[in-house]
Amino acid sequence: METKIVVVGTGGVGGFIGGKLAKHYTPDSSIKVCFLSRGEALKNIRQHGLVVDAQQGSFTAYPAIATDSAAEIGPADYILLCTKAYDIERAVEQIRPMITPRTVILPFLNGVDSAERIKAVLPGQPVWDGCVYIVAYIVSPGRIAERTNGYRYMFGAQDNPDPRQDELQALFTEADIRAYHMPDIQRRVWDKFAFISTVATATSYTDEPYGVVLNTPSYRQQFESLLEEFQAVARKKGITLSEGIAQKVIDQMERIPADTTTSMQRDFRAGKNTELESLTGYIVHEGERLGVPTPVYDLMYASLLKRTKHV
Repeated sequence: METKIVVVGTGGVGGFIGGKLAKHYTPDSSIKVCFLSRGEALKNIRQHGLVVDAQQGSFTAYPAIATDSAAEIGPADYILLCTKAYDIERAVEQIRPMITPRTVILPFLNGVDSAERIKAVLPGQPVWDGCVYIVAYIVSPGRIAERTNGYRYMFGAQDNPDPRQDELQALFTEADIRAYHMPDIQRRVWDKFAFISTVATATSYTDEPYGVVLNTPSYRQQFESLLEEFQAVARKKGITLSEGIAQKVIDQMERIPADTTTSMQRDFRAGKNTELESLTGYIVHEGERLGVPTPVYDLMYASLLKRTKHV
């Protein structure tokens, strides 16, 4: 029986897991790995395969199908949505021809409201939660690099356990992918959000790398305030974060090279569309809704919003 896994988006996150899947499950396998991509990336993947320069060695992967047409792929069992957070609604419209009542949609992207936003467009559709810890980026269209000290993909369905989670876990394991089914996926997603929301906000606002944010007293004080405000909003929402999450975020930052920048920061520098609303605006708006003061988030959001209007 054929199982079809579709990876939507062949950037760092999608290109790495898609590449690993396509390398193991070759086009003649009963597990069909398909890429929904576009532009130069799609052209290069069709001609030369997807090139992955990974920590554990480089390889080239050839999917069963690489296309910009969901209709060409047809009904899918699993759709791994690896776009930018601001592209969710557009991506959902694009993938409709692949969706059946049993199709599972698994977003691997930034933010905490991805599944909620997908369900709003596709009520009743199986949508799981995903969380990724990886440093991976596009080198050139159709070529990505992975530079993580121990990458992890995590997934689960907080409110609706599904036996297919074990099936997908087995498919990942067979392909030597560190992707794990987590029953406490909500905590995992919010723990990661504690990192990416505060770090992306601080680095984008200061336009400084990790090391400068941590080692400049005024920036460090602002960053610690972001962590306090984040935890206050999470508590009011009834979200359980890991014990000592603020120190864990700081410890994780200190393990990463001091000259590291965030993807949102780089997008601001390049004048591109950014994930400001998902990473910073979400906490600001939830704080307003719940009556939780977030003065430092408010300050940085307002400043970054002005920069957004000028890109």
